[in-house]
Amino acid sequence: MNKLINIMAEDMDIRPYNHELDESFEFRVIYSALGLWCLQSALSEKENKKGISKNAQSILLHTLLEKYVNLCPEIRSSVFGSRNIDIAVFIRNIYEQTGYLITLDNNYNVLNRSGETIKISDTAYLYLGLPEVSYRVNGLGIHIKSGKTEIQLNDFLVRDNLTPEEYLKVNFDECDFDTRNFDMNDLEFFNPYYYGNVSSSWHSCMKSDITMARKSKMGPYYRVIRKENNTFLFTEHNSTDDFDALTGAEFRRIYVALKKYYDNPMQILICPIDKEYSHICILGQLPNREYYYLLMNAWPKNGFLDRNNFIMRNDLTEQTAEVLGAIGFTARNGEFYG
Repeated sequence: MNKLINIMAEDMDIRPYNHELDESFEFRVIYSALGLWCLQSALSEKENKKGISKNAQSILLHTLLEKYVNLCPEIRSSVFGSRNIDIAVFIRNIYEQTGYLITLDNNYNVLNRSGETIKISDTAYLYLGLPEVSYRVNGLGIHIKSGKTEIQLNDFLVRDNLTPEEYLKVNFDECDFDTRNFDMNDLEFFNPYYYGNVSSSWHSCMKSDITMARKSKMGPYYRVIRKENNTFLFTEHNSTDDFDALTGAEFRRIYVALKKYYDNPMQILICPIDKEYSHICILGQLPNREYYYLLMNAWPKNGFLDRNNFIMRNDLTEQTAEVLGAIGFTARNGEFYG
């Protein structure tokens, strides 16, 4: 193991988990270090200008990343995804969306200095900024042992308190629906009883009394209600939003809620690795609020674009199960296979 990696890991209080491969540990350390550099750069002040331009911030992270990859070439596949997504822009956007960075009118980013915290566990508070007290890094999140200026988790996530059933009642209110002159053979229907992934859950006939319908993968999408007389009511469903925003990918919530309502919930597996870490496996697709929550508390396991597998400290898993459970996931214990 590279000496510099060990020093960085000690500074951020990151330890390898049981039987962790060197390239996995190196990725976790470098990923978190890039996050810290991103935040530190926002403390800059030059020629009476506070902060750093977004472009300069990306250039800084690109330069650092190149040095890290030269130092640890085995992490290349983890930090350069198969899709055309820039890890520097990815990290910067996460911090902009979660309140770590504040963007000024001149497109400069400055560090949030308000000292806001969110309680994650009895001994872990997510700190929105860089604290002066000792801290540890979890993924891209900065955690301290106690908080003062505390904000509620739902306020941080901009999340309502609706249960999955209440959420469906709002979205399937018959007052918002009407009949349509559709050829039903032209539609596909989401089957909430299907045990596979969402992309394979679209069938030619409607299996439940309320669900989603679409004309093609590209849309348009509809919410649909089947009445007792076998008539169908429809309303448009907007499935397009800003995929990079904290409130993005919200269309996924309705699929999670539908599967919960029909007693076939999407699952989160909590697989203990050792006394400190667990592997969190998400058997489904998350809205961004919950995905960004995981990025603030865990490391993506298989490279920075992995949305389904995370490495998390054991003391943070309880709230994670609650956060995902609130939108319809069911948590259960699993077994870690490496």
